[in-house]
Order: sequence, then C-alpha cells, then structure tokens
Amino acid sequence: MRALQGTVVVTGATSGIGLATARRVAGRVHRVVVQGPEPVEQVGALVADLRREGADVRYVACDFGRLSSVVEGAAAIATAADGPIDGLVNNAGVPGADVRRVTADGHERTLQVNYLGMVLLTAHLQTALTDAARVVNLGSATHEMASLDLDDIELERGYSNVRAYARSKLAIIMYTRWLTRRLPGRATAVSLSPGVISTDLLHAMFGASGASVGHGAANVIEALTTDAAGGEYYDDGRLVEPSAEARDDRETDALMRWTARALAEHADAASFA
Repeated sequence: MRALQGTVVVTGATSGIGLATARRVAGRVHRVVVQGPEPVEQVGALVADLRREGADVRYVACDFGRLSSVVEGAAAIATAADGPIDGLVNNAGVPGADVRRVTADGHERTLQVNYLGMVLLTAHLQTALTDAARVVNLGSATHEMASLDLDDIELERGYSNVRAYARSKLAIIMYTRWLTRRLPGRATAVSLSPGVISTDLLHAMFGASGASVGHGAANVIEALTTDAAGGEYYDDGRLVEPSAEARDDRETDALMRWTARALAEHADAASFA
C-alpha cells in the first residue's frame, strides 16, 4: 500500500463523495487543496470544518463549465499547493441535463464538465505531480452502456441525459489508460466507479438510493493508496476490466486527437503528443 502524504488535490470537494474524500484525506496528509464552483466567501465554514481534521486546507474556486476558468483554476491550485502534488482526485462532475445544453465554449455541457475540464486541469497540473503521485479519475459503471461514436461525440443527435453522462465516463476511463502510457516510471493514473452512492447526482438522474458518501470516499482512498502499475479500473473496491471499447487503444488515440483539438486554445499541443 502507498502512504498518503504531502499535498493532495480533490476536485468537486464541496459536496458528496468529493467532500467526504477531502475530509478523510485531511486527517492523513499535510495539505489538501479543495476545488469547487462556489465563490470562496460561500465555503468558509466548510473549509474551517475540514481544517479541524488536521491538515492545511486551501480552497480554489473554478467553473468547469468555462475552460478559461479551468486554466485559471489550475494555476491557482498549483499556487495553493505551494510545492509538489502527491495526489490528484478528479471527482468534479455533473449529471446529464434533461435537455441538451451547450457551454459558452461550444461543447455539450456534460462532456465538458465531466471530461474536458478534467483533462485540461490535469494537463496543466502534470508538471507539478511528484514521480510517485497518484491520479484518481472518477468514472462510473454506466460507461459499459455507452459507445463513444466520435462522429457525434457531443450528442447533437439522439441526446439523453443518461447517454451524455455514461459517454463522459467512458471517455474518462479511456483517457486514464492513455495517460498511463504517457507517464511511464512517473505518476500513476487509475480510474474507478465509486459504487452506487446516494448523492444528488444519483437522485437527479436515476431517482435511486445507494450507499453512503463515506462508502464512496473509502473507495477513492483505496484507489489513492493501493499499489498499481497505472491504467487500472476499480468498480466499488474491486479491480475489474472496463468495457471492451474502454480498452481499445486505437479508439482511445482517436478520442485524444479529438480532445487535443477541443482544447487547442487552452493547452499546449505537446500535452497530447
């Protein structure tokens, strides 16, 4: 098992699994940088509560619905970390909207917030990661019901909220495996489905109940600390194979070429070479 240490970044950390993860991490490391969409003046009590766990907790606000905000947020996170980053938990995400929505950047909102924003943030933080860092990307078992379909990846045809969400999570798992190929001998990246967890997102999309956010956070901590070569996918604490499409390296490379074009104004092309 890896030891949690140094500085860990948790995105989407003002509610749900992200907040529960940040609370657990704050009791075990020196510094936690938490990200959320809320202005800093709205999260004072939350940050103070997290600090009672023992860590130096710093908050960065950024909106994954605006790619320029993600770039600014990455710079602010690097400043707040004040040194190398030992763990990055990419948890920020939204449910698929009832009707298709497009961001100011021109992308289907679910895909941008859940996938493109995460990739962009990670690209800008990559040089800050220690050689032993762990990147944990939150996927979902729903990826198994999705197909990427690069000809219509933004779901201009046949949109549904479940398709949008599942496709974004498929892209995350594919990206994680691609990132692993770019980090040999350095940081390791893994993805996981935290389980069926009782969150606002679950209720909004499926109207179902699930396990506690603490259960989901425990699975994230395990993904942060378990020994891994990189590219692994965990489903509710179990190491499993993701879908066949998620394991298709040629399809993944095509996804990353599309991603490079989508993020061209906000990231160096070398990030996707």
